[in-house]
Amino acid sequence: MTHDQILIIGLLLATLVALALHRWRHDVVAVAALLAGVALGLVPMDGAFSGLSNPAVVTVAAILVLGRTLVAAGALDRFADRVGRLRVGPGGVVAVLCGTAAAASTLMNNVGALAMMMPVALAVAARRGLSPSIVLMPVSFAALLGGMTTLIGTPPNMMVAQVRAETVGAPFSVLAFASVAVPVALVGVAWLSLVGWRLVPRRSPVPDRPPFEVGRYQCELVVAPGALVGRGLRAVETDAGLTIHGVLREGAWVFARRESIRLQAGDVLCAEADLAAIERLAGEGLVSLGQPWQATDDTGVIMEAVVPPGSIVLGSALASLDASDRWGITVVAVARNGRRYEGRLEDLTLAVGDVVLLHGARPQVVQAIDDLACLPLEARGIALERRRPRLTLGLFGLGLAAAASGMVPAEIAFTGAVLAMVLAGVLPVRDVYRRVDWSVIVLLAALVPLSDALSDTGAAHSVADTVLGLAHDAGPTVLLAMTFIFTALVTPVLNNVATVLVLAPVVVSLSAQAGLPVDPFLIAVAIGASADFLTPFGHHNNTIIMGPGGYRFGDYWRPGLPLLVLTGLVAVPLLARMLPLGAP
Repeated sequence: MTHDQILIIGLLLATLVALALHRWRHDVVAVAALLAGVALGLVPMDGAFSGLSNPAVVTVAAILVLGRTLVAAGALDRFADRVGRLRVGPGGVVAVLCGTAAAASTLMNNVGALAMMMPVALAVAARRGLSPSIVLMPVSFAALLGGMTTLIGTPPNMMVAQVRAETVGAPFSVLAFASVAVPVALVGVAWLSLVGWRLVPRRSPVPDRPPFEVGRYQCELVVAPGALVGRGLRAVETDAGLTIHGVLREGAWVFARRESIRLQAGDVLCAEADLAAIERLAGEGLVSLGQPWQATDDTGVIMEAVVPPGSIVLGSALASLDASDRWGITVVAVARNGRRYEGRLEDLTLAVGDVVLLHGARPQVVQAIDDLACLPLEARGIALERRRPRLTLGLFGLGLAAAASGMVPAEIAFTGAVLAMVLAGVLPVRDVYRRVDWSVIVLLAALVPLSDALSDTGAAHSVADTVLGLAHDAGPTVLLAMTFIFTALVTPVLNNVATVLVLAPVVVSLSAQAGLPVDPFLIAVAIGASADFLTPFGHHNNTIIMGPGGYRFGDYWRPGLPLLVLTGLVAVPLLARMLPLGAP
């Protein structure tokens, strides 16, 4: 290998490790890697930001806007409501929800499909007396399966389409993935409906409790004059069901030994508790909620909302939201999917999948959830502002038809659909920018030049040559299977887009050196990157449902691993049919 080839491979490996550690935001890691590539001379300075003009990046941005606009406009809500009224058993409920999620995901980003279906799934689970855990994970997986089937269903498909355009001169069409991905999706949804939901841990709903369980909340409880005054921390933790991480007294931490601390009126307990414990303590007058940076009105409603990718609160401290001044509401607590936090609630920074507990008048809370681009979890259903759903769906359909016809490039067709919605008044200009997940766009734009460098330096060719040398006796079908398996095993610990951008140049060189068509290998990478069923952090969908479903890390692989194996067993033979006649 040449010096530049070693450098680019080393840089990409370091980038993948940094992404897998999940200690830094993925967009920050990608930008740092891009600048390192420029500093090392691997990426030309005048091409460092060429990714921003990449057609696939533009298409992803447009699809994010269109998908979220369809959800916000209620374009598919009437159909989803009918789904909730069907009289079928648990397996039938899962089948209908999964089928709807998969179908919706063919028209919008996976996260958008989940955002549409999650409130419906929670409401149906509550109505049927089912634990939401047995419906949310199948719905999330079904959205991933549906996204495989079309060009616009998921960013990995758009990225491999752009790689194909650079390789053979034309991108994949909108339905190019369907011949392989539709059978995969049908088999996957059928398996989830018949078997998969039975492998998800069931947690029976408790009467008079919310119909979904998000785990324990980080909160601050102010000790009121009464029974808690004078008691020790351990006794309070045992009796009240709390985990107290610290005590603030007159604005300063109490650093005495835990055994010697006796609570005083006005002490602030930085604690972790489930919602029932918080409600019980507040209801008995033992504690109060609220800090100077929070609202103090005791009237109103309490709603829960999950932080999705693209929310403007990502990386923000709670105090910086100015919830009291902006909306007149209180941020009561935050559930963090089991991640430990021992500081002040006001300093807590929000991440994807966190669930915030909001208190205030219903209109203000609903407005705050919408402004912050979070997803409501209330089973009664929060109706955000609707904007002419038929017109919205019609304009989206025109853009989709233009892209599917092949007469107009996808990036032009979908950007045109966004513009048409703005001109028609169904999409405010301010929402165009709010509905783009800019962290994904930055990630894509930063990694595209590095992906190009992998090809330009010849490193992709060298890696492909090494793979062929190791598998010199393997036939084309085995190479396809290896491509799918490797992609599917890498993507659960990385961002699926990063996986595609790193592996796509390698499989292009691999297919060229093996004398095989590139299409089945690129589609294998796309499907493998979307088959993210093993961990809660590989895909944002899996992270979002972790809190509302009450899932633990080990819950995902139980239904996910068989589904992944089934995906490979269906996809690889279908991909092999795309090979030349006579290939083994």
